[in-house]
Amino acid sequence: MASYPELKGRTVAITGAASGIGAVAAREFAAQGAKVALVDIARAEAEALAAGLRAAGYTASHVHCDISDEASVQAAIAAVTGAFGGLDVLVNCAGGYTKMLNIEQMPVEEFDTVIALNLRGTFLMCKAAIPPLKASRAGRIINIASISGRTVHATSSPAYGAAKAGVIQLTRFLAWELGPHNITANSIAPITTLTPRVAALRTPEQVEQMASTIPLRRLAEPIDHVNAMLWLASDAASYINGVSLDVNGGRVMF
Repeated sequence: MASYPELKGRTVAITGAASGIGAVAAREFAAQGAKVALVDIARAEAEALAAGLRAAGYTASHVHCDISDEASVQAAIAAVTGAFGGLDVLVNCAGGYTKMLNIEQMPVEEFDTVIALNLRGTFLMCKAAIPPLKASRAGRIINIASISGRTVHATSSPAYGAAKAGVIQLTRFLAWELGPHNITANSIAPITTLTPRVAALRTPEQVEQMASTIPLRRLAEPIDHVNAMLWLASDAASYINGVSLDVNGGRVMF
């Protein structure tokens, strides 16, 4: 694991930090010496992870939040800045979908739910975080998009793909508007990642078949994306702004 000493003492807020990629991000930012706020609606899981990080000597706390609700988001950002004295890095990991439906089948309510979780939630978190990020000496926004926002996949939700494409374009607008305040905004577009949830839903043969479509011949692991987050948050990436970083093993190339 690369070391970024400049991250020590910086405050990092991570949505969706109770599980999956977000949980690995919380652990790795904490290991770099950052103060980590685990922003998640899953109270028990996030509090357990935060407690484990504190027991290991790190600075971490859970901040309960429904990212699709503006008042909840504003309260969460206020809680982060109140507890840690500011905010330096915002990582928007929360997102996903639960139903695999094509456009003709999809009820408008399902579309709205997926858009709210993946795009509206990212917008609300970024908007609320702008004032404290302006006060930071190294403000960073890192939004997690998806390969589904970069190309069409038969195994993805159209609503999810549309939302993640929106996240990528929203990130570009953030980069344009916030650059003068020394805030960078970038997105990461992961491929299907071998989280515990993904592994539990697929047989080893299915995992092998999926991996065979990727030039590197393996599925991504959460740390592959977290390594990109750490770099984007570091001083080494201070001139990287408005980029969508494809972390997909070469599955899709632009």
